[in-house]
Amino acid sequence: MSSIKGFVNSLKLTKKTFFISGIEIDKEDDTKTSIFKWLFHFNMLWLHTDVFSEFSWLIEGINMRKSLADLSMVAPCTTICLLATAKSLNIYLYRDVLDSAVAKLRELYPSDVKEGSVESQILERSMKFLNIVVLFLSACCVVVTVIFSSMPLILMGYEYYQLGYTELKLPFLTEYFFDSYANKMIWSFVYLHQVWSTVIVCLNLFATDTLFYAFCAHLQMHFNFLCHDFENIVRTTDDETRRELRKCARRHQDLIELVDKMELLYSKSNLFNILSSSLLICLSGFNITLLENSKAASLTFIPFLVVSFTQISLMCFFGDMLMASSTKISDAIYNSRWYNAAPDVKRNLLFVLFRARKPCKVTAANFAVINLTAFTTILSRSWSYFALLRTMYG
Repeated sequence: MSSIKGFVNSLKLTKKTFFISGIEIDKEDDTKTSIFKWLFHFNMLWLHTDVFSEFSWLIEGINMRKSLADLSMVAPCTTICLLATAKSLNIYLYRDVLDSAVAKLRELYPSDVKEGSVESQILERSMKFLNIVVLFLSACCVVVTVIFSSMPLILMGYEYYQLGYTELKLPFLTEYFFDSYANKMIWSFVYLHQVWSTVIVCLNLFATDTLFYAFCAHLQMHFNFLCHDFENIVRTTDDETRRELRKCARRHQDLIELVDKMELLYSKSNLFNILSSSLLICLSGFNITLLENSKAASLTFIPFLVVSFTQISLMCFFGDMLMASSTKISDAIYNSRWYNAAPDVKRNLLFVLFRARKPCKVTAANFAVINLTAFTTILSRSWSYFALLRTMYG
């Protein structure tokens, strides 16, 4: 497989999803840039008419002293909409950084890999794992979108079958400046509006998350390549060793710079992601297990719980994978035949070893590191919030 084709395939589904969201990655035609800008703004305006309406419903509910159970029904919807906005907006604002990062990854992608070699095995294993995760997440997003969008219709059909009549329902609890239930035509338009808002949210989450996974998978692959090169860095002559060391050091610096660009693209949205995930998991679990209308709530909020748990667990897993692969370089240098190298090479290898001991990482605005430790913290915090809500509601 050629370098360009292999790289494009690894981002194929992500690129298509970004296309619908209104963000262009891996540019091929600059004339389309203005079209993407308009599409992104249109989608954001479309989505936030529902977000503002959800806030209106929430404020009215507080003023009317509605119960915690009623208010908790709208909070997860609003939170996940804001999370999708935070993620996509940060990518949109740093489009130049995104373009340069993708171009660098394309440049680094291996072009000539011999069949059966160590590099071939690393490449195949990394890209296969990435493709499995992307396909799994795409299936989750499709299922969640279909279930959440169709649930009001299913409940209406069930009520009509049981009672002979039904009330009109919508996916989101909203308060517009007009009556959404005035007649069937208005209700139908609002329903379709909210369905597309749901699609926008899932598209933004899927696109930004799979891009994050792709960055981490590619960087892990390149760190593994680098580990193999450092283990075999000592050649037959000192000049060859020096040339190989300069090549590896430059590639190591390129990878560090790419991680820094990832930090710029995701750092702020990661902070909101970590904070909101605890709230989403907590409220979704609360609505599923403790509310009186448990069957309807379970069917409605199970998708929120699945998306929240899957999204934050995969993000922390890939962040942890990136950190682990970056620190393996120090082990690779130690395992090389450094003792046979010239004194200046030994000294330079020592500098690289010291730098590699500091892991390359993505953070949540420097408040937390995105790794499996952060994931356990999120779950612990979610359980604490859930227990508190259960105590208050009980």
